[in-house]
Amino acid sequence: MTAASERFDPFEPGYVDDPYPLLSELQSTEPVFFAPSIGSWVVTRMATVRAVLRDTRRFSARIASDPLTPLCPHARAVIAASDFDVPPLLVNNDPPTHPHYRAFFGAPLVRERIDALAPFIRETVDDHLDRLTAGPSPADLVAGLTWDVPALVLMRLMGIPSEDVHQVKQWASSRVVLGWGRPTEDEQVRLCNGAVDYYRYAVELVRRKAEAPGDDYVGELIRARDGDDSRATLHEIAAVCFNLLFAGHETTSSAAANLFKAVVADRPLWQALCEGRQAGMPVIEESLRFDPPVQSWRRQALEDVELDGVVVPAGARLLLMFAAANRDPATFASPEAFCPGRRNAPQLVSFGAGAHFCLGAPLARLELQIMLERVTARLPGLQLAEEQIFPYTPNTSFRALGRLMVRW
Repeated sequence: MTAASERFDPFEPGYVDDPYPLLSELQSTEPVFFAPSIGSWVVTRMATVRAVLRDTRRFSARIASDPLTPLCPHARAVIAASDFDVPPLLVNNDPPTHPHYRAFFGAPLVRERIDALAPFIRETVDDHLDRLTAGPSPADLVAGLTWDVPALVLMRLMGIPSEDVHQVKQWASSRVVLGWGRPTEDEQVRLCNGAVDYYRYAVELVRRKAEAPGDDYVGELIRARDGDDSRATLHEIAAVCFNLLFAGHETTSSAAANLFKAVVADRPLWQALCEGRQAGMPVIEESLRFDPPVQSWRRQALEDVELDGVVVPAGARLLLMFAAANRDPATFASPEAFCPGRRNAPQLVSFGAGAHFCLGAPLARLELQIMLERVTARLPGLQLAEEQIFPYTPNTSFRALGRLMVRW
């Protein structure tokens, strides 16, 4: 046991509220350490995090989606008694099969398809702002804007009926706690039942699309498959849909909330954005670095390996701290300062790095850009409500802000 091992607890309320001071301290004193509270080796330096992400020979992604808290017998029984079957294909898959699946499932996400969503995104944002401003001030910007918009955009991309959006969003959000939190046994059973329902929805969605492929992401996959199981089976398409319905919007919702929390509080910066003196994209990139929606991700060592002078044994679980890496002073000068326009902004790891770099990054950036453009244009007087607390969902990997009260 080391000092860092004893101090690091990602579920401690103070850490959940603001993880950055402790991460900064541990990065400078013990950049790699074992955390018994989560049974993982924590890696904090940018160069080391990027090296692990890029090294698919010595580090496996297979555990990326495994529940942090092992399922209790009752929860395992729920899964075992069902038809739930989600094989590793993308985020939790390794070579030699990962490149094939990444190419197949990434092919429909071309720039033209992403850009074609811009009018829908703009219309959706404006509709939400209409409803928000028609109500009382202060109001919750998460509930009124950032929670729904990424979900609606993803559902449009995938061809999901609008009447199903709310239910799908609820299913997807529960995965944060099940996969990366500390749910009780009763919560595990409830969440596993929801996961089974969610999986069956994805299977039924693909079945319907296979009968009549539409002009959407799932329809494009089915046409590309062309009945050839060697390209992808319908089961594999359903499994990717199951994961994409979560990953494709949960992180963007969190990124948007974190963005507005940071920039609305900085009045000179907010004014510059509203007056057109500050471009939006550098601000978005800095927000992704400063308070990333994905705080950490997992890998498993396939052999004994030395990281920053520490020998990590084969089989060890790693927690790669994106939140710490993005504030590594060896990479970013004055990392605690919010400074749009950093020349080395592309070095951030908020979307990962290497073979598993996030396929949805262009769509997330487009959504953030349009949300920021429309809010600054329509609500230049936006301010954070006074004396509020910022509730985050306790978990190891996602910086999910539950409420952001604003007034105008």
